[in-house]
Amino acid sequence: MRERIMGTVTPQMKNIAVNNKFGNSGIQKQQGSTVIKYDTLKLSGTTELRFFEESNQRNFPLSNTGADGNKLGVGNSMVVERVYLTAGSYDPVTNAWLSFQATDLTSPIEILSAEFGFTLANSQVIKNVPILSWVPNFNKAAENQLNSNYEFDTQIVIPPLLEFVATLRLQAYTPPVEDLYIRLTIEGSGAIIAPKTTF
Repeated sequence: MRERIMGTVTPQMKNIAVNNKFGNSGIQKQQGSTVIKYDTLKLSGTTELRFFEESNQRNFPLSNTGADGNKLGVGNSMVVERVYLTAGSYDPVTNAWLSFQATDLTSPIEILSAEFGFTLANSQVIKNVPILSWVPNFNKAAENQLNSNYEFDTQIVIPPLLEFVATLRLQAYTPPVEDLYIRLTIEGSGAIIAPKTTF
């Protein structure tokens, strides 16, 4: 098991503090939860993939953001602690995955050479993180040669009703012959609306 030096501020405490700063004092009274959001885009030749933007137009199994799209609803908030990429072949006619797997980030090469960014309310909060840093050989949090999820040193809080977009900046490439889709998943602790009581 990997040892971690824990600071005095937990992700939940940071979530509450940031939301208090925005006047969302009710977040501390909502249900604490693990929050996982994902969005999937086709690798079509564009050199910038903008995950979560207009994700309300992509339903399950391409995205789980629902009608809120790239905003969290009232009473919902999350701390982005980890992020990872997966790849697969998707059939839009049957709305089904033909293949789906965790990507080792070595194929296609345009993913390995890409850079990750994250904007919140049109402000850049994560900038130019090389995807190469997610590869187990260079990933400080990797516990084995297959671990390619990335844990941030600074955890970003997404308050309710603020738009967020994750970008993957790619080198120029030729689109794959088969339809290849890339999914970005962000996850961490958070709060979900609890109108009656918390557990």
